Amino acid sequence: MFKDISVVVQGPVQALVDRNQEEGITQRCLRSVREHLPGAKIILSTWYDQDLDGLDYDELVLCQDPGHNIRQYNRDGSPHYFNNNRQIVSTAEGLKKVKTKYAVKLRSDNYLTNNDFVEYQKKYDVFGDAHRYFNQRVVVSDIFTRKFAKGLSVPLHISDFFYFGLTSDLLSLWDLPLEKDYIPSQALPFDASDPYHLVDCTQLFVLKSLKKIGEKFDLKHLHDKSIVGTKISEEFIANNLIILGETQLGLGLPSKFKGNTRVSKLKGKCSHYQFFEWELLYKKYSYRDYKVEIDFFYLARIHIARLCYIYPRSLETIFNIYKRKYFRGLS
Repeated sequence: MFKDISVVVQGPVQALVDRNQEEGITQRCLRSVREHLPGAKIILSTWYDQDLDGLDYDELVLCQDPGHNIRQYNRDGSPHYFNNNRQIVSTAEGLKKVKTKYAVKLRSDNYLTNNDFVEYQKKYDVFGDAHRYFNQRVVVSDIFTRKFAKGLSVPLHISDFFYFGLTSDLLSLWDLPLEKDYIPSQALPFDASDPYHLVDCTQLFVLKSLKKIGEKFDLKHLHDKSIVGTKISEEFIANNLIILGETQLGLGLPSKFKGNTRVSKLKGKCSHYQFFEWELLYKKYSYRDYKVEIDFFYLARIHIARLCYIYPRSLETIFNIYKRKYFRGLS
C-alpha cells in the first residue's frame, strides 16, 4: 500500500554512555511503521556495536559514530556537548540508501500513531515564488518548531523530529557538512553568539541546508533577524514545509517528553507553531483563496497561554542579555 515510501529510522537503538534511551522504544518505533505504513521499506541507520537482536527492519546501515561535537563552553570552562553530527550522519547515510520516491526521517525513539501525514503532504500543492527551494513540501512536526523561544520570536526554528517528503528534498535538507568544534577566543570564550543565546541546533540544520544550495543566510544568535527576518522565515515555512500538530501528524514521543514535562503541556506547546498558524502562512504567501477553518476556542486558549507564559519571559530574556553585556563590559 505504501511501497513508494521508505522510512529511515535513525539514531541509537539502545542507551549510549552519554545518552539515555527508553527501554524497547526502537522496537515500538519499528512495529508502528509496519502497522501504519504497510508495504513501506524500513531502513535502520544506526551505529556499529549496537545490539540489533529482535529488531524488525528491511535494510541496515551501520555508521561510524562521529561522536559528539562542541558548540559551546560552560561558564566553568567545561565543554557543552551536542549530538548534531551524529544526527546528520545517521540521517544522511540512511537517506542515501533510499530508492523510493518518498522518504520518512524518523528518530529511533519516536513512533507513528497513524499515517494521515501522507495525505496532508499531497493536499497543499499551490506555491508562492518567494524562497521556495524544494520540489514538494516537506511535512514536519510542530513539536519544537518554535514560533517563540525564551519569550522572543525566532526564525527558521524547525523541528528535527520528523520529516516526510520527496527523497530528493530530504537529502537536500540532511546531506550536510559536519559541524566543527567551536574554538573559544578571548573575545568569545563561551560561544559564537555570546552574550546572546546560541543559535539552536534546529536552526543550524536549516541554515546548513540553505547555504549548501547557495543562500547566504546566517544567524548570529537564536533571535537574530538582521539577515533572516520574520518575513523570510515565514515565506520559507509556507512554501517548503507543512507543520502538523500531534493529531494530524500521528507522531508518538518517548516518555521523557510526556507527563509533567513542559512540552506536553499548553505552557510549552504555545511556544510552537500551531497547525492553523501554518495554514494562515500558506494562505498569506502561497494560496490566497485557501480557507482556514479556525477553532476559536483553541485560538483563545493559545493566545491566553502566550500572554501568561511567553510574553513575560521575553522581559526576563532581554534583561539577562543586557546583564551579561554589562558584566562583560560590552555596554
